[in-house]
Amino acid sequence: MIMNKCSFRLRSWQMSDVSPLAHYLNNKKIWDNCRDRLPYPYTEKDARTFIDYAINRQESGEYCIEINDEAVGNISFIRGTDVERFNAEVGYWLAEPFWNRNIMSKALHKALQLYLAQTDVIRIFANVYEDNIASMHVLEKTGFRKVSILRKACFKNSRFVNVHYFELLKEEFV
Repeated sequence: MIMNKCSFRLRSWQMSDVSPLAHYLNNKKIWDNCRDRLPYPYTEKDARTFIDYAINRQESGEYCIEINDEAVGNISFIRGTDVERFNAEVGYWLAEPFWNRNIMSKALHKALQLYLAQTDVIRIFANVYEDNIASMHVLEKTGFRKVSILRKACFKNSRFVNVHYFELLKEEFV
């Protein structure tokens, strides 16, 4: 019997998360759906650099997803600048052993509650590569709406890919 229920909690990153972060994020399937600035292969040195960044951010916006006392994912909000300063881009990943269990939808909903309550951001957006249907479902379940498809907007894995653009306004979030 396979259990689909899995409890998680969101928390801040800690230096003790270096090993599980490096282990789970060193996964080509995850990297294939992230920006190229995410290193691959992903090492413990990369993990230390990221955790140091997350701990020292001026505004909170990095949420570690913990399951069974282990760091297994991240939800990140990057605030816009200048005239887009009330916007933030969200990105996220979850360790492959926890895929298809509705964890990310629930974790993203909770992270949105936390982030929107502690910032003056009024709009969250996300870009999803065309082949990442699961991520599109996560966003839709969380209340985002697809507003456009940007054709050949990104160059990933030696090819141009369409990007599906989603948005969520704070006033529409439940």
